[in-house]
Amino acid sequence: MGNGVSAEEADSVGFRVLGVQRDSPASAAQLINFFDFIVGAGDVVFKKLDNTFIDMIRNSEDKPLQVKVYNCKDKSYRDVVITPSRNWGGQGMLGVTIRFDNYFNTEETLVRVLEVARHSPAEIAGLKAGVDYLLGTTEKVFKNPDILFEEVLQHIDTPLEMYVYNTETDTVRTVVILPTHNWGGEGSLGASVGHGYLHRLPLECLETPGRNQDINLGVPPAEKPAGEDKAQAAAPPPPPEDEG
Repeated sequence: MGNGVSAEEADSVGFRVLGVQRDSPASAAQLINFFDFIVGAGDVVFKKLDNTFIDMIRNSEDKPLQVKVYNCKDKSYRDVVITPSRNWGGQGMLGVTIRFDNYFNTEETLVRVLEVARHSPAEIAGLKAGVDYLLGTTEKVFKNPDILFEEVLQHIDTPLEMYVYNTETDTVRTVVILPTHNWGGEGSLGASVGHGYLHRLPLECLETPGRNQDINLGVPPAEKPAGEDKAQAAAPPPPPEDEG
């Protein structure tokens, strides 16, 4: 294909699950933050960003909708039944933030925490050396350290909320960290990170899809829910919108 993109990479797309809200239809369906991609619904396979999935959600209000989910951690597919509703008590009809994204070679695009300095912002936030992987925010995926550090620079002395995967508990959790240059050590996080082949997930972690430790994020506080918004493309990365 053009621009050096293989057919396999071009086909490895879907709606990445980024923010499952507590007690939502998405949480009832056990969708997993960051690792799950909604790749189809009914007889439709999602290969491009358009309104097809949004329309299907609207047309299935209070009715079961079968979706196909791909998990990029254990590379498994599963069929999930989810019931869109406006009456579950939260935002959106599914209660999940989604972004159209690519899952090709995602195991090579992870940022691993290698060292955490004492009394640093990273330690205060509860980051653990060797076993924690920084996944991203509801707006960005940390596919490499440059993206992470760019996001950190934009949040100096401002809380930064991100998803973190822990290999010991096999869970994705929400972490709030306060990057600052005034903590008494080097850097704004007080943590070193690794990326690439040597920092892939351990083999035993690739045998399970993982699970959510908490499901509190939902729609970012700065955003205004739009009721029936469009899903977003992965690049360029505008702020994500709730699915409906």
